[in-house]
Amino acid sequence: MNVSDWIVALFCLGSGIGVVAFWVQRLASRRVGLDQQVMRLHVVAEFVTGGMLLAGSIATFVDARAAATLVVVGVALGLLVYASIQSLAFYPDERQTRVSLYGTLIGAVAVLVLRLATL
Repeated sequence: MNVSDWIVALFCLGSGIGVVAFWVQRLASRRVGLDQQVMRLHVVAEFVTGGMLLAGSIATFVDARAAATLVVVGVALGLLVYASIQSLAFYPDERQTRVSLYGTLIGAVAVLVLRLATL
């Protein structure tokens, strides 16, 4: 693995853990209203995103240049970009969460560009 592979793998690992941990914490503290179908689907999508990021990280550690790895990483980072943009609407009054989402968006786009530029 070269440096860019390590950056991609570690970003996916950290982001995957971060997404899952964020939602576990929100659910454990009952800060998520699961009474609405849209929110239940949103939470499921967030866990899928976290799972894909973890899968992309593991796949990158196993074989960074395999075609399947590149697809999983691309889809995972695409999901993270989408989630970062879409989730902003859920937190209009939580400045720290919004700043984190903007940081995540910038990081995800940067890592996606890095992955594409170093193929």
